[in-house]
Amino acid sequence: MKARLVAAALAALVVTGVHEASAQPQPTAVEQVTIAGVGTVPVRVFRTQFVSADPATRRVVLELPNGRRWAVIAPLIVGDLSAFQNGQRLLIRVVPGVVTGLGKARQGTPGEVLSEVAINDGLPGWPEGFGVRAVTLTTIFVDVNKQAGTVTFEGPEGGVRTMRAVDPKVLADLQQVEPGDLSQISYLEGIAINAE
Repeated sequence: MKARLVAAALAALVVTGVHEASAQPQPTAVEQVTIAGVGTVPVRVFRTQFVSADPATRRVVLELPNGRRWAVIAPLIVGDLSAFQNGQRLLIRVVPGVVTGLGKARQGTPGEVLSEVAINDGLPGWPEGFGVRAVTLTTIFVDVNKQAGTVTFEGPEGGVRTMRAVDPKVLADLQQVEPGDLSQISYLEGIAINAE
């Protein structure tokens, strides 16, 4: 499982591109799920409205009740993006997954997304109905727990999240970073987008 996650992430990260950081909403509810090899993680739940989608890149723009917008890459499991209509209410669920790479950054702006790719309709051991995205971004580490193998960092939306590393190389790299470091992190996360 661990090798499959890392292999999928590495294959996905070959495709890179710079994307503008977007404002993600704060979750309105939280569930818990267990991912094999990772453990119990919170599912962040957001209620949004559909604004637009680019079928070629699968980039979907969503709007919050307060008018702020959030852009996200929709995995293939979401289906045909042209089925969504402007103003349609959507339920977004995000499962933090696993750190697949990290290290100190020599340059960059915190929150800058370097790559965001939908890589799979789902992976073994992940909740059913979730697609998987590989994300690489420049960030500042808020906390590094070397014993637990976790890192807490500012996400692309400015919100703080904690993720676990399970691969031995990533765990070794985790020993070389400290809170406050300007860093680059790659991770997998699950996402589900459903009409309400």
